[in-house]
Amino acid sequence: MIRGADIRRQAEGRYPEVVETLLAGGNPFPLHLRYPHPKTTASLAEILDDLKALRAESVETRSRGGITIEWVNVDTRRYGRNALPGAIFFASEADYFPYIEKSAEIATIRAAAGILAEAFPEIAARLPGCWRLLREGDAGFWRNVCAVAGYFRDHPFPSCYGRELPIAVPTKFIEGNKALLEKLLELVAPASLKSGASFEARLGLCEPEAQVECRLLDDALLPQLEFRHLSVDAADLEKFAPARARTYLITENRVNFLTLPSLPGTIALLGMGYAVSRLGAAGHLSGRRILYWGDMDAQGYEILAVLRRSFPHAESLLMDRDTWDAFPECHQKGKPSRNAPEEFFPLLTEAENEMFLLVTGEDARLEQEQIPNDHSCRVLRRAVCDASGEVLP
Repeated sequence: MIRGADIRRQAEGRYPEVVETLLAGGNPFPLHLRYPHPKTTASLAEILDDLKALRAESVETRSRGGITIEWVNVDTRRYGRNALPGAIFFASEADYFPYIEKSAEIATIRAAAGILAEAFPEIAARLPGCWRLLREGDAGFWRNVCAVAGYFRDHPFPSCYGRELPIAVPTKFIEGNKALLEKLLELVAPASLKSGASFEARLGLCEPEAQVECRLLDDALLPQLEFRHLSVDAADLEKFAPARARTYLITENRVNFLTLPSLPGTIALLGMGYAVSRLGAAGHLSGRRILYWGDMDAQGYEILAVLRRSFPHAESLLMDRDTWDAFPECHQKGKPSRNAPEEFFPLLTEAENEMFLLVTGEDARLEQEQIPNDHSCRVLRRAVCDASGEVLP
């Protein structure tokens, strides 16, 4: 049986190959697809259903892109001579990109690649493999990226704050694009990077001490810590490690953080996005249970993977398929990641990788604050209280 969804899924799966070929100066078109050919021994109704499904995906039927069907005459014992589909393919990019709804994205990628190749000709041949970095940003944005990368290439390890650099870009531009800038510098000027726990350390920039906001979710911890809610330097987090604190729960959204239920032996930490790697300085966490609750989007699963680089035993919560399926009305359009998903696969479980591929493939997300509070509290209590055997009000 031929299904339109299967054709679309295969077309979307060929997207990385198509983009890389085009950026390398090649031409992937016509782009042929595989499909189950109609069986001449099938019933007439089945054959007609298959033909209808194919035609529904064709350029002749659709208003925006579609496949071309190559018809061939076939002699059948049962139905005589008939025209049946032979090959199906996208004849050109004008048929392909609108079909998978990527016309705007490929235009952005090409424009960004052109600006980067002009600024740094030496990396032009490597840009096809980095296309995921180029999916967002107008021409002005990419010129700013080139200005920053060029500065670090010419003036490595400046020993000042990012906002002090004499570069004509918006004040928060460097702070807001750390991952992209670092990946680009790996191509343009690898000598401008050194080892370090943070973006600033690797580029030789000054940085304020990172603060971690903490909440005690069990009053039994108060005699040792005296405060229910406090912020400490990431490097000092280990000093706030009462023996009864068996679980550390990391969540990214502040309102969720402030409304977490009472949980035995648990300290909540407000997440720091990709800077969660700084928690690696708190070595005592290696001996405590770590739960991570983030958004169900590309960035959420990437941050979970980053956390596992320091703490492989970290568990995810409310980031599974059951949670995704339970709240379809809360699904939103996600933000494409500039990272290659393959680098995070080894750090995620099979189920997490399935969700990671789902949300990246569909550019979708389920933000943690969209999940009803009673549902999240119930799941959190079950995860923590069942493990501890304790129950708190």
